[in-house]
Amino acid sequence: MSHDLDSTDKEISVPILYFDMQGSSLMVNDHLAQEIFDNGYFGQWTSKDSLVLEPEEVLLLMDRKRIIVMNSTTNQKITSSELVTHFTKINKTFWSRYLVYKDLRNRGYVVRIGTQITAPFRIYSRGGKPGESISKKVIFPLPEGEDLDLDFLDQLVNQSKIDRKTLLLSVVDRLGDVTYYQASQLELERNELEYEYRDELPQVNQENKEEN
Repeated sequence: MSHDLDSTDKEISVPILYFDMQGSSLMVNDHLAQEIFDNGYFGQWTSKDSLVLEPEEVLLLMDRKRIIVMNSTTNQKITSSELVTHFTKINKTFWSRYLVYKDLRNRGYVVRIGTQITAPFRIYSRGGKPGESISKKVIFPLPEGEDLDLDFLDQLVNQSKIDRKTLLLSVVDRLGDVTYYQASQLELERNELEYEYRDELPQVNQENKEEN
């Protein structure tokens, strides 16, 4: 649910959105949906005038002070920490996912959040536009030290081949820094699989970063 600011909030130049703290995403309606989408391609359309913001998008927009989120039940302002707690209860990997999402956005990429576990994030080249450009890379976030089942890794690689996209694994360390690696499948003797990794998304100059 979304609302324009009333007369008592004239000093605030960002939209107020209302969120049900039992939900897993935030629905934006009417002209605010188009405004949020146009200003960085956040959210996915469910109808002509309804936009769904995924958890990572909601938190990033809040942290950038682009939206204010209110509890639809209590009519109280929701803090970033409250949202993190709520979304982590739904998905225990939310925080590492968010750090990757935020890092990609800070690098200037438009990011679409996938619905399949094998393709959580799709990124477009800088200047690309969803619906007009083709995403060539998918990102799978990994917290540092977390084991990754090789069968699942094989599934990720195979799915990326089917989709004709490059698979990148994003590793989040204990300090919250993110490094990206491309996983390449190698066929060895006895049909065993190994993977080699290389840095795929080097840091860009600060002046080239865009806040999409």
